[in-house]
Amino acid sequence: MKKRWTSALLALLLAAALLPAPARAAGDGRSAGASLTGVNRAVYEVLEDEITRIASGGRTSTAIRIPDQSGLSWTLDELGLSGAGNDDVLKTLDRKLAETLNFELVYVCLSLDHPLEMFWKSNQFALGYSFVRSGNQVSVVDLTAQLQVAQDCRGGSDMNVAPQRIAGAAQAADAARAIVEKYRDRSDYEKLAGYCREICGLVSYDLEALLGGTPYGAPWQMLSVFDGDPDTNVVCEGYSKAFQYLCDLTDFDGDIVCRTISGKMNGNHMWNVVRMEDGKNYLVDVTNCDERMIGEDGELFLSGASTADGGRTYTVSKGSCRAVYTYSDLMEGIYGEGWLQLSPDDYDPAARPDPSPAPSGDPAPAAFTDVDPSAYYAEAVAWAVEEGITNGTSDTTFSPDQDCTVEEIITFLWRAAGRPGDQGREKDLFYADAIDWCYDSNMIERGGFWPGTPCTRRSAVQFIWTASGESAPEECTRFTDLPEGSHAVDWAVKKGVTNGTSDTTFSPDKVCTRGEIVTFLYRAYH
Repeated sequence: MKKRWTSALLALLLAAALLPAPARAAGDGRSAGASLTGVNRAVYEVLEDEITRIASGGRTSTAIRIPDQSGLSWTLDELGLSGAGNDDVLKTLDRKLAETLNFELVYVCLSLDHPLEMFWKSNQFALGYSFVRSGNQVSVVDLTAQLQVAQDCRGGSDMNVAPQRIAGAAQAADAARAIVEKYRDRSDYEKLAGYCREICGLVSYDLEALLGGTPYGAPWQMLSVFDGDPDTNVVCEGYSKAFQYLCDLTDFDGDIVCRTISGKMNGNHMWNVVRMEDGKNYLVDVTNCDERMIGEDGELFLSGASTADGGRTYTVSKGSCRAVYTYSDLMEGIYGEGWLQLSPDDYDPAARPDPSPAPSGDPAPAAFTDVDPSAYYAEAVAWAVEEGITNGTSDTTFSPDQDCTVEEIITFLWRAAGRPGDQGREKDLFYADAIDWCYDSNMIERGGFWPGTPCTRRSAVQFIWTASGESAPEECTRFTDLPEGSHAVDWAVKKGVTNGTSDTTFSPDKVCTRGEIVTFLYRAYH
């Protein structure tokens, strides 16, 4: 019996595709591993169990023995080696093993399906095995996968993960779960948009890692997104893995499936493709949705594309944004037959109902069952309905304690301001005219609006003050949780729109409810 080792450096070093923005301008298909069959699938399942143990602290060694597989045993006749010696058998066995077990594909599938569990990987691996010859039968035995650990995750050797890094992975997972919980009650579209926005808010693109010869490690991993350290940033692989992990944790209302894709886009790149409830696939390139990137205005979020090369290459072209994506060779067939095909059109969230419709002209209900006549917002709710600013969330409810989103307050405010720019045309999005008005009025910077964003007290008074067109009042802020020069709050207090949550605090980051928002507007416009 002889021991044999083969090694490889995975060619899929997913560094980046950085596009600076112009000045203006056939398994179930859900997981990559589901596409594997035979020995590939069996090895995938063994490694999947063991890398899960590593992430949970059950082991630290990344040298993993694969139980002997019946699919790795052949007769000498099948090998074409009747009567050959062991040296000839060994050479032929290397070739036969490579034909039967595509370990690079298995490794890629594990990496795509387990962005958390493989936070320690370096993209280098080696396979070792022995063989036994019994009569006319030759079998591979003691197959061992040695998965090298990235330098910044090693604990004593390049085949051991440092325990403190495993603990850090658990903390990052908790932070990711907190984000998912934050958007738990949002629509599927708002969850996805929120995840993209949260990731871009936590990190920036790590250009130094791309250009500075940084060894493969933390900047390529999702842990650097959720580690709570503002000084750690990521390249495209970190962005896309973080988005994938948040989606993996999410219980969507519809049949939403997120997949991670590797390939080319101005160089090696990684992004996501999301199948929405309409059954169509859309591009999500979180990397290039970040600030000062080519898709920062949402052009590369749930985007459609034109395709070429049998669907392997697709192009997004919108105004000044043009990006060409090409799948890597290994992506063919991973998520079903051929290449994942993208919708030619962007995803349209217009099917989402307006949570705050304006009155239709029909008589309003005598009273909402969830609005106590003695509540501070009762008079404001009645005014808002009478003035056509909003109505209830149903025929009998107003939902005054429900968090208010930015698109809701902007729509309320636009209506209160007399619906400027409204030409009576039907719009796909209930807030379309309101957001256009905000852009034109410089209330929101283009690219700075994401549907589903909760509206804070700070944002609410800023919107209302800007819409009023009044100049900054004499500074009178007495709140310890606000910086000097908080002119919108000074104006709101002086105007009587709102006051602090205590004698010394304003709670600027507290999310406003629908009841609070209509009260602010009532005091500002009544």
